[in-house]
Amino acid sequence: MIDVPIIGDLFRCEEHDVADVLSELGPYNLCYNDPPWSTLASTVAPPLRLIPAWNMDLAHLESLAARHDDTDVVVGLGGGTALDTAKFIAWKHGKRLIQIPTITSVDAGFTDAIGVRCNGNVRYVGTVVPELVVLDIALIQSAPPRLNRAGIGDILSCHTGLFDWQLASTAGHGHPWDDDLAALGRRLLSDLNVATDDIANVSTAGIRFIADAYRHIGAACAAAGHSRFEEGSEHFWAYAYEHATGSHPVHGEIISLAVCAIAHVQHNDPELAADIVARARTRAHPSDLGIDEAAFIGCLTGLAEYSRAEQLDIAIADLRPITGRQAASAWEFVQRLPRRASN
Repeated sequence: MIDVPIIGDLFRCEEHDVADVLSELGPYNLCYNDPPWSTLASTVAPPLRLIPAWNMDLAHLESLAARHDDTDVVVGLGGGTALDTAKFIAWKHGKRLIQIPTITSVDAGFTDAIGVRCNGNVRYVGTVVPELVVLDIALIQSAPPRLNRAGIGDILSCHTGLFDWQLASTAGHGHPWDDDLAALGRRLLSDLNVATDDIANVSTAGIRFIADAYRHIGAACAAAGHSRFEEGSEHFWAYAYEHATGSHPVHGEIISLAVCAIAHVQHNDPELAADIVARARTRAHPSDLGIDEAAFIGCLTGLAEYSRAEQLDIAIADLRPITGRQAASAWEFVQRLPRRASN
């Protein structure tokens, strides 16, 4: 487990049975994904209001938040869409927030930034810290294994994020370098390298490792006011791809692919990233994610233009323009990632 101190008491995470937690809340609103809600509904205290989470467009979220009620608790139950929908509503109304991730494919339950979409682009519109993150190990293990193995993505991204940050800060752009944040990112990567078997097996230790790593990432980003050590070109390429194609692969899977591709462009030990992906049995091959060569290369060579249009942090594409030859070489590299089943 990561032993870097967590700042304050942010992102308090406890292991509980979901039914026990919901039975003690009193009236609550539930933002949910299904599965798993339909299998849980008959076993838990019913919410006052059920809010299906499927659309992260800002206008849609505003319409959900326009309704007022007397509950003071919002619960997010599911993956990233449910957790960010709950964050948005809790933020808009100043309600207490309880997060119950039912898969570990994304760190949304452990971050204060609220991710939404505007015109197909990712935006962060506010911050809110959950009162509690509930880890129901059995519930998480009941999900398809690939959705938990994908959890490496938002940890592995430290590999390319740290490179981009150091490159930008050395050139005098953006947030200044911070040795403590960098040390945390490197420690996360080192521990991830050790934890791959547990993650591949979706063991209790593997789930706990991912949740603990997310908790440290979330607390560090909240304290620093940015996520440069964990978010760089790999996330920016994924945003560009999703905007260009309208496709939304599982977050941790596309980020795992992107880390391998961007590390290759950076000349930043891409073999290490690919080895971690392979040993964690994370689904990241382009064909498994429905990503074709033209879209992959187009978004990579166009990354600087997209990043500047979206005012993203300065990264390698801005300082060392990515050529068609480099993008084609990165495509060849990620073609060597293992193919994985869809479950």
